[in-house]
Amino acid sequence: MGKNKWGTFYSLSGGWVVSEEAFLKDVDWLSTLKVRGGYGAIGNQEIGLYAASDRISPYYNYPFGNVSQSGYAQSALGNEDLKWETSYQYNAGIDAELWTGALAFSLDYFYKVTDDMLVKAPNPPSTGYAESAWINSGSVLNTGVELEAIYRQNKDDWGYSIGGNLTFLHNEVLALDAPLPGGRVESGVYATHTIVGKPIGAFYLLEMEGIFQNQTDILLSAYQGSDIKPGDVKFKDQDGSNRIDNDDRVYLGSAMPKLMGGINFTANYRNFDLSLFLQGTYGNKIYLQINQDIEGFYRGFAVTQRYFDERWTGDGTSDTQPRASWTAKSNNARPSSRFLEDGSYLRLKNLQLGYTLPERIIKTLRLTQARVYLSGTNLLTLTAYSGLDPEMTVSDNSRSEGDRAAGIDWGTYPSAMSVMLGLDITF
Repeated sequence: MGKNKWGTFYSLSGGWVVSEEAFLKDVDWLSTLKVRGGYGAIGNQEIGLYAASDRISPYYNYPFGNVSQSGYAQSALGNEDLKWETSYQYNAGIDAELWTGALAFSLDYFYKVTDDMLVKAPNPPSTGYAESAWINSGSVLNTGVELEAIYRQNKDDWGYSIGGNLTFLHNEVLALDAPLPGGRVESGVYATHTIVGKPIGAFYLLEMEGIFQNQTDILLSAYQGSDIKPGDVKFKDQDGSNRIDNDDRVYLGSAMPKLMGGINFTANYRNFDLSLFLQGTYGNKIYLQINQDIEGFYRGFAVTQRYFDERWTGDGTSDTQPRASWTAKSNNARPSSRFLEDGSYLRLKNLQLGYTLPERIIKTLRLTQARVYLSGTNLLTLTAYSGLDPEMTVSDNSRSEGDRAAGIDWGTYPSAMSVMLGLDITF
């Protein structure tokens, strides 16, 4: 247990080795069974230095005597009442080994609440250009289940093992002084909204309902503006006002996966060995901001092949991509579910095949060991995501916003595929 001026941080844990009890002594197939639990609290101060103080910076110009002069101005607001955020976590788990360790698994349940979160204050424009102060605001829940398991067999000249892990995660904001916008996708426009009852950085967007096919379709739908024409994006009237505006935005998921996992497989036969690693996520969303520019006719970029092939050119030709028009970009490029995609994926992260030289050859070469191998990384990715890489997290364009800007893809450079031939030698 530790204590400082910011609070008290501690941990308590314990376990019960059930397999050592008398009533399980004769159970031959059960090697180990342990039940454990714990509770702890820990602080977090992972923000920039001197966040409690105002910051004054040079190179701000001001007029004096009808001449521009270089001076100093307040560039960041401080907060003297700032303190650490604190996380309280309960966990319980089971560890077991069966058949003399041939099968082993571990199951964990965790319940973690973070109080006094360190977040940037949502200041109005009237406060000026100074960077917002860090404040302690709100509470967040992370709860879920983690499972790890492995099965292995080893014989005289061959063996294999297959193991994996799965994590089910639920994230929810329990308390917050004021909603926090995040994930800037254009100047002054944000794609996420953090509020009570939703995950951090939940996507808050208009929902695309299709493409206006003709003038009758426009007249029978909610009013979107006087310049709407057939071929433009049609948004869903969520509040029943018969008018599309910002009140029709809804929460459409988040960048946090509902399920994360990986699979490891290893095998050996005589001098050959093989290893394989798969990883993936399920249930996370990615906002493809780069396509808001490219497919939204928002800037002077060449369009994607997808847009060219699927664009609307007349009644009934497309219900997914609007007409090609620079003048319609104010409607068609609005932040919406048009640019929100499923980010689930399964990736072959690593594959390696090796061969260890026989002992007679090693002795002839006066070596202790020699192994040649062929390995590859990021060889195959299964995903419905149309961007460059579904494994992207937070773009450098919004890194200061942290989790509130997760899952916004500005064209992040993808993980490279590589193939390597190698030789390990031990003298």
